[in-house]
Amino acid sequence: MNLYEKLAEELENQIRNGAFQIGDKLPSVRSLHQQTGLSISTVLQSMYVLEAKGLIEAQPKRGYFITFHSPKNQPRPGIYQPTDKAGRGDMEDFIQKVYSQISEDQGLVNFAIGVPSANMLPVARLKKIVRETMLDTSDALVSYEPIVGNLKLRRQIAKRTSLWENGVSPDDLVTTSGCMNSLAIALMALTKKGDSIITETPVYFGTLQLARSLGLKVIEMPTHSELGLDLEEVKKMLKQQEIAAIIVVSNFSNPLGYSMSSQSKRTLVRICTNHQVPLIEEDLYGDVYFGAERPLSCKSFDKEGIVIWCSSVSKTLAPGYRVGWISPGKYKDKIIKTKLYHQVSSPSLTHEVVARFLDKGRYDKHLRQLRISLQHNLHKYLQIIQEYFPIHTKVTFPKGGFQLWVELDPRIDTSLLYEAALNMGIKYAPGRMFTLRDQYKNCLRLSFGLDWDENTANALTKLGLLFQHQLVHY
Repeated sequence: MNLYEKLAEELENQIRNGAFQIGDKLPSVRSLHQQTGLSISTVLQSMYVLEAKGLIEAQPKRGYFITFHSPKNQPRPGIYQPTDKAGRGDMEDFIQKVYSQISEDQGLVNFAIGVPSANMLPVARLKKIVRETMLDTSDALVSYEPIVGNLKLRRQIAKRTSLWENGVSPDDLVTTSGCMNSLAIALMALTKKGDSIITETPVYFGTLQLARSLGLKVIEMPTHSELGLDLEEVKKMLKQQEIAAIIVVSNFSNPLGYSMSSQSKRTLVRICTNHQVPLIEEDLYGDVYFGAERPLSCKSFDKEGIVIWCSSVSKTLAPGYRVGWISPGKYKDKIIKTKLYHQVSSPSLTHEVVARFLDKGRYDKHLRQLRISLQHNLHKYLQIIQEYFPIHTKVTFPKGGFQLWVELDPRIDTSLLYEAALNMGIKYAPGRMFTLRDQYKNCLRLSFGLDWDENTANALTKLGLLFQHQLVHY
């Protein structure tokens, strides 16, 4: 770690631990230079890092001031228990309403979108690699890929697991068309109509739609907004009835944003191994961490091949390229057969382009900037939510990803207010989309992957005032 990074980390820890309050002035650059013995330029580099993360801001001729507020001051959701009451049957129609014509949403501030802004992605570099790839290949990549997928891509993915307790090799991987495609292949390979599967609650609506389309029964389990699945309840359920698979988003889940601790991941893997129940792990947000290092996956604790690790670059690099992968463990034969039946081959061009981008450190360089941008956005969102959303609003504080879960006063129904927000040029994801039960009506998911500008800030402020106005009428 460089000297400026070390100083930035020390100051960041002080800020996050509440040593400074929002609006406080940091010690001057000259004072820090004298206290630490570091050069003025090194101290300034530290300030630039903190500023990029949205923790401080420079005020001309005055110095640097704290813009981050401690999450200790903001109430957080606790554990979510699934209700016994089934939800209304219009969920599919409502999801279609929220997510239809995404490409035609110009003029709207779309907090419902589940990918980072294109301005945060290395579009120019990807364009260049596409051109280079087409020139380098004699057949323009029109041939089918091997069923297991592009070898260069699998090698690059395997390299990124080399420090894991149980890393994967290129032969342990099968490429797919994105993480949802990985999940679909896994469920089709391991379950049959009428089977029961376990998920978190709330859970990504795409997972619910996929499971229902396959005729599966979804059992939503109690989930803590910061700790994840209640593993004791999972063990009880496994003893009570036959479960075909468990699905978990282990790192920075969608929509809650939590990341399971390493110990919880290890315990969950042990539970699944003991009961011989496949654990399907979606780990597509793990690279977007805000801490010192990437959190481990459940797969890294898997010694017997019980974990099916699914991931992609759809949330970090190129959503439209549809590049994903799956490490199927001991279910490899079933996974390969299922991919062959339903897909035959992965797209050659985009998978080759991503393989080349992952080479030579380009991806890690991009990820560093992406994490800074997203962390900056998170702090700005939390400031506005604290100031303009109704009193007693609870909000998660994810340590990665770009999904924020907001719990409002129980009297507010975010589904009923959706049209009012839309008329204001604002989209969001109402909470009841993330369950098959009758709950989360007073909740919503916000993406902080948008470009942070005046338009975004104003839209978030208006949304908070809309919710406040609703309470006035009760």
